[in-house]
Amino acid sequence: MNSPSEAPRSGRPLGFDRDEALGRVMALFWKTGFDRVSQQQMASATGLSTSSLYNTFGTKIEIYREAMDAYLRRMESIFEPLRHGTRGSEDVLETVARLEAVLDSAQGKFGCMATTAMTAPVDAHVAKATDQYRENLRAGFTAVAARARDLGEAVPDPTTAANIMTAAVLGTLTIARAAPDSPELRAQLDALRDFASSWRPRGQEHQTASA
Repeated sequence: MNSPSEAPRSGRPLGFDRDEALGRVMALFWKTGFDRVSQQQMASATGLSTSSLYNTFGTKIEIYREAMDAYLRRMESIFEPLRHGTRGSEDVLETVARLEAVLDSAQGKFGCMATTAMTAPVDAHVAKATDQYRENLRAGFTAVAARARDLGEAVPDPTTAANIMTAAVLGTLTIARAAPDSPELRAQLDALRDFASSWRPRGQEHQTASA
């Protein structure tokens, strides 16, 4: 990752916070989509001139690729308990709580930058990145389902469980953009929680994940 004063092209003043500027332009793409973002909007969001924007990040498509990669790294941290946790259903519940926190944030109504891009990826880099995003999500759910089964929880076939939960998450993120204030969104999250809780022994279904 670049340091605050580092830039891949010449002409940037020392002390320029490249990561902050990338975060701002990522939010712009996240909210608006690739096609509707202009160079002037990117310059305004970052506080850069259009020439400085190019010198720092490159062309619009290069900026979008980097913004998408940054977004996907953010989402990896949300789903981290699935592949790298040590628990079963509790790791699913923690992941759902993290996802809900994102959806409740100021940017939550934008939905998911990756799922929006999946419908019309702008180039091969973005298509590959979003394909990998889905694969990683499914792999995470497969891992946590298998782990829960090993811990004695009543998990259905891990592959089936992973497909169900992957579809539920992607559907939830799509709804978040289309109808962020709809009761349907909370119903999706509750369904994910109920599904994971159903793996637990009777009497423990409604316990929350420990910190």
